[in-house]
Amino acid sequence: MEVKADGEKEPQDPKPVDLRIASDEVDGNYSKFEVQAAEEVVFILRGLMKNGARITAYLDDSDDFILTSLLKIDEESGSLMLALDSSKFLNRKTQLAGKLVCITNQGKIKIQFVAGGISLVKLDDVNAFRVGIPEALIRLQRRDYFRLTVPKGKPLVCVIPVKPETGKTVEFSANIVNISGRGLTVIVPEGLEFAVNQEFPNCRIDLPDGGTVVAVLQVRSIYDMTLAGGRIIQRAGCQFVKMPNPVQHLILKYILKVESERLGQK
Repeated sequence: MEVKADGEKEPQDPKPVDLRIASDEVDGNYSKFEVQAAEEVVFILRGLMKNGARITAYLDDSDDFILTSLLKIDEESGSLMLALDSSKFLNRKTQLAGKLVCITNQGKIKIQFVAGGISLVKLDDVNAFRVGIPEALIRLQRRDYFRLTVPKGKPLVCVIPVKPETGKTVEFSANIVNISGRGLTVIVPEGLEFAVNQEFPNCRIDLPDGGTVVAVLQVRSIYDMTLAGGRIIQRAGCQFVKMPNPVQHLILKYILKVESERLGQK
């Protein structure tokens, strides 16, 4: 801290906010939000690179960090290329670090991964840092769970099977308005009545790029909506009941892909 001639102390710059994911953000369970499948890790990293995501990379476990971005993903060599910081001093410190703890955001999703094996290389005649592709990453959505509005040109349908007291099971197709890792909103199909707290088992959602979600839906709210032509439709907000993590990850992967495509079109 510097001292002025009159003895007054210069105020120190406030300490930057630590962006690393804290234990209380994940209720002490990092593994719950961890993505380990190699192809999914690379898919997420490609989305970050495509959208030019700004990455804060902490040096080891210190408070020193560089600001960088993903320049290249080389699956064959298992490496990533990262841009250098504007500070030569920090770039020299980075070369001596054992790992980088990288933090960024994709839409409303916070992403963290650890990359090691740091070296300085040339990429198209420009200096860059080379690190290893992480074995896993943490993808943390806010507690309210990011809710994706389903694109109009790519509808998503929830098939709701209903077994009457007598007769065969009847399947109703409900168009999904929006979806999150916790639930969805659907347009109530004609011929089917919804009631708050009612549960529908074995509901099915076939995702566009493969994968089928089978879940129990519990109705949480019902409301009317008047369309432009005066027609009234019903919408219902539903939550998933005791959805297994692997099934939830299918939905989150779909949300991430649609959101990445949307951001890439901007």
